[in-house]
Amino acid sequence: MRGMTGISGHAGPRFREVAFRRLPLAVMASAGLAGALGGSQWSAALGPLPWVVALGCVGLPHGAADFAVSHRVWRGWPLAIVWLAYTAVMAAVLAGFAVAPVPTIVAFAAVSCWHFGAAHFDTAIASCSDGRVSRSAQRIDAALARGCLVLAVPLAAWPVATAAVAADLAAVSVGRGPAADLFPPAAVRAAGFVLAAVSMAAAAAEGLVAMRRPRSRRSWLQGLGELAVIASLGWCTDPLFSVGLSFLVWHGWRQMGPLAVSLTGGAPRSWAALGRAVVRIHRAALPLLVPAWVAIGAVWWLWSPDHTPRALAIVSIAAYLVVTPAHELLGGLLRQMAGQPMHGMFGGFGAPGDHADDGRGRSISRPAMYLCKMLEMKV
Repeated sequence: MRGMTGISGHAGPRFREVAFRRLPLAVMASAGLAGALGGSQWSAALGPLPWVVALGCVGLPHGAADFAVSHRVWRGWPLAIVWLAYTAVMAAVLAGFAVAPVPTIVAFAAVSCWHFGAAHFDTAIASCSDGRVSRSAQRIDAALARGCLVLAVPLAAWPVATAAVAADLAAVSVGRGPAADLFPPAAVRAAGFVLAAVSMAAAAAEGLVAMRRPRSRRSWLQGLGELAVIASLGWCTDPLFSVGLSFLVWHGWRQMGPLAVSLTGGAPRSWAALGRAVVRIHRAALPLLVPAWVAIGAVWWLWSPDHTPRALAIVSIAAYLVVTPAHELLGGLLRQMAGQPMHGMFGGFGAPGDHADDGRGRSISRPAMYLCKMLEMKV
């Protein structure tokens, strides 16, 4: 869960740089290079692999840790209310997917762009921060530049293959026959060009900010290198593979840093400590992870007549479609409580883990007390 707390200042900068920036970039760059040199056939054959791996490692577990993270902030009724809202958001998205799959899938793509990019900003090793530009504006620029590019290049470079993935996703809701022609490749390619334009405009805006400070300029140049890796991966490999790998190593893996701080109380400073933290994160995710596995497995078995890995990957994407909006909203709330900018009704809650006296001599989580007061509940 991003936003609970940052990892900057808690772990050695060198280890953070290697573990959460250089390593995922190296994996993505290697895959892009293999696609450029060896063609796309291998990535098409391995397209479902990142999604299948993400079901048990890093990808789905980082979202399933939502309950463990929120349980450290709230207790009792406030926790119940948060999770009723979380469930209600998922139910609304599921209903939208059943009734209107095309708009829901388009909205999911937009939310995913924001979620990928904003998570990058929240876990970035270096930030081109400028006191004359609001953190919210910088976050928006960084989110749009990176998040949009993850989908822009596959959509623009592989419109037929991407349309086939989207049609398969819609088929989970309406069946394969009705979903066959819902996503014309020309429209998919046009959407890719639009997202690419948004990404380039945001990167240019980042550059304008970076030019004001030499240190920020270096961070921006590093950001351009990240964009080049993301673009090369999307250009040279099958879209199902490229987006899945980006989700697994550039998004899910990088969330292990903030989650380690949230669930273990400190950022890992070595590979051994990181390994222990990742195991603990996955263990903490089990209360949501096991039901998710059961639901995904049941839908995969009932929907797919041949039970292929591709079908399992598509069903897993359908699961992310349902849970990502609620996951993003909870992340925004926790980010605000940690003191990071977020506009909305959840301002001013205080930091997670902060406690106060409730007036009756009892210690209570300050965020929980504020939430109870907002709801006019007695604590």
